[in-house]
Amino acid sequence: MMYGGAYYNAYPPYGMYRHPQYPPVDISILSHSVTAFQKIANESIRILKKLAEPEFARRLMTAAQMGNQREVDRLVKSIGSSTPITTTYTPSGLLLTIHAEAQGTQCCTLTMFLKWGR
Repeated sequence: MMYGGAYYNAYPPYGMYRHPQYPPVDISILSHSVTAFQKIANESIRILKKLAEPEFARRLMTAAQMGNQREVDRLVKSIGSSTPITTTYTPSGLLLTIHAEAQGTQCCTLTMFLKWGR
């Protein structure tokens, strides 16, 4: 840029800004999380297939409509997931959150909201 006939460089000299030093990339935790997530993704398919069965869906929705959380949880558990599932519902839908662990700690969750009302 020019100011009063003198050249002014708006950018600092090369190398003046230093990038922070980060440790080397280690993908091991991510790899364990991906493996755990693949497991819960497969379980979600099994859950969806069960929810697609009209009689099961009717029992689940009836329990939810009656406010019977214990029966909703029992029905979801009866699907046979090996990972914990948190189930909540509203008049408009069902929220399922599947939790997974990798290396002894919770690493990832898969959340599905399935609409069943207006």
